[in-house]
Amino acid sequence: WISARKSEAVVSTQSTGWISARKSEAVVSTQSTGIDKEISQLNTLISNIERLPSPELEEQAIRGLREKLGAFKKRYLDCLSKEGGYASKCLKRLHYLQEYIDETDAKVEAIWKKKRLNRILVDYFLRNSNYETAIELVKSAGIESEVDTEPFLAGREIERSLAAHDTSPCLQWCHENRSRLKKTKINLEFKLHTQNFIERIRVGDYVGAIQYAQRHLVEGETPEKLQETMALLAFKPTTQCEKYRGYFSEGRWEELVKEFRRTNYELHHLHNESLLATVLQSGLSVIKTYQCYSSERSGDCPVCNEPLNTLASSLPFSHCTQSRLICRLSGEVMNEHNHPLMLPNGHVYGERALTEMMETEGIITCPRTDEKFWLDQCKKVFVM
Repeated sequence: WISARKSEAVVSTQSTGWISARKSEAVVSTQSTGIDKEISQLNTLISNIERLPSPELEEQAIRGLREKLGAFKKRYLDCLSKEGGYASKCLKRLHYLQEYIDETDAKVEAIWKKKRLNRILVDYFLRNSNYETAIELVKSAGIESEVDTEPFLAGREIERSLAAHDTSPCLQWCHENRSRLKKTKINLEFKLHTQNFIERIRVGDYVGAIQYAQRHLVEGETPEKLQETMALLAFKPTTQCEKYRGYFSEGRWEELVKEFRRTNYELHHLHNESLLATVLQSGLSVIKTYQCYSSERSGDCPVCNEPLNTLASSLPFSHCTQSRLICRLSGEVMNEHNHPLMLPNGHVYGERALTEMMETEGIITCPRTDEKFWLDQCKKVFVM
């Protein structure tokens, strides 16, 4: 049985071991196919040795077979090593989650929460291209086994190449992940080829553009999209036609960077939103009330103050089944032990706070209006 609080923390980190598990699965899938082929080839070589006409040819074939077996052994051990590394990471991350579920010591729980905060910050830094900061935090916090930097660091070089108007590394990446990309709805490869097609038109190489389109733009998109792309041949980069002007915009390179990033996240089962944004939005929604956007804001409420007030503007308000009255002065709950008292000007404060601020001869100064009243002028407020 897990408490609701711990359950929420575990759910928010449920993708912790997914990347390593996916990588392990990919290694096994790729390598097992190659291993089966190599075993079949080795069996064929062994069968052929038995049919050779002379001992010299047999000896030569055996030497070749020994070399192939050595290479096969090396590749097989590398495969086992990679698979073992990913499996070890998955196991460590399961232990990491289990620690929090089973732990009852407050100090150990605080250490776990600190690790979780560091993981959230590393994820945020990586998503915002602060790679050096993220790597430094991983090392200083000692959370190498709890975070995955590989998808982000591998994508960093591709993003840089796209920013430099070079699609080659990204096209190579698409080729290596073609089978997995087919499962997504993002046709990144077609968009990259379209950009190369546009760049040839930009420099006036119309023949080269047509030849490139014949090789790379024949498949991958709907006929309507293909017709729209080929129509670019009839326009110059300086065209004012609204429909086609955007194709020649330099901003398309920035869009390609974002498109690659989204695709990379989807392949690695990463959310587009950072974990920091998710956790922050969840927390703000819990404490956001209508008062946070009225003239009666509280200085102690995070949502009532900037910049969180603006950040929470699009989030839903919290659903409260039971309300509590909080004294604006002391922040204490107003109840039967701390009666809410209303001043003659309509402002309500807790009895304790008013008693503490009471001046000589029972005079109270309203902190909102600076008006002075006698304590016996205050009336108890009853909420039905």
